[in-house]
Amino acid sequence: MMWLLLTIPVSLIALAVYFERRGRRQAERDHLTMKDHQVLQEDYITHGAGNQSTKPEHL
Repeated sequence: MMWLLLTIPVSLIALAVYFERRGRRQAERDHLTMKDHQVLQEDYITHGAGNQSTKPEHL
């Protein structure tokens, strides 16, 4: 019966490690190039929420 109590935390740890590695691989695969990052940053500066909130029609 003791082995059953020990398998629950071990399985939870194994699942946590699995999903952590899976998330890290996803982040590495979706990594943006520097040019993509600059384009997104310029787009945010010109069309972002901070820019839109200063316009009179949005007040």
